[in-house]
Amino acid sequence: MPLNLSQPKRKNAISLTPLIDVVFILLLFFMLTSTFVPWRLVDTPLSVSSDPQDPAQEKPDNLVLTLKQNDDQVWVDGRALRFSDQSAFHSFIADHNEGVFVIKAEDGVTLQTLMHLADRLKLNGAKTVSIANAFAMPELK
Repeated sequence: MPLNLSQPKRKNAISLTPLIDVVFILLLFFMLTSTFVPWRLVDTPLSVSSDPQDPAQEKPDNLVLTLKQNDDQVWVDGRALRFSDQSAFHSFIADHNEGVFVIKAEDGVTLQTLMHLADRLKLNGAKTVSIANAFAMPELK
């Protein structure tokens, strides 16, 4: 019997390393270029004017609107005003339009409710709307 010293020919295995590299590069590309939530810009000026104020000029009154809950109503001077009552809301803004509407939100009020009120005020003709900062205005608490 002849001695067979040659090894049987093995098939070359396909390396998966380059395939995995390409898959990870594609995954990274799609993750970095995709947008999951559309961005919405909110114009909230928080800076204070540096112009000196003329003391003789009459300063308009601030009207504090308090959001206590996410229940589609705002409290002004101890009375509730519903967002859905369009005529009362519009006449209220028309009566107090010379002052600054300051929105104060209590704990538990969502940003969506706060922005909904700010949008309503601007759509109904409010000239100046401001969001109260609890740290800068402790007298509003």
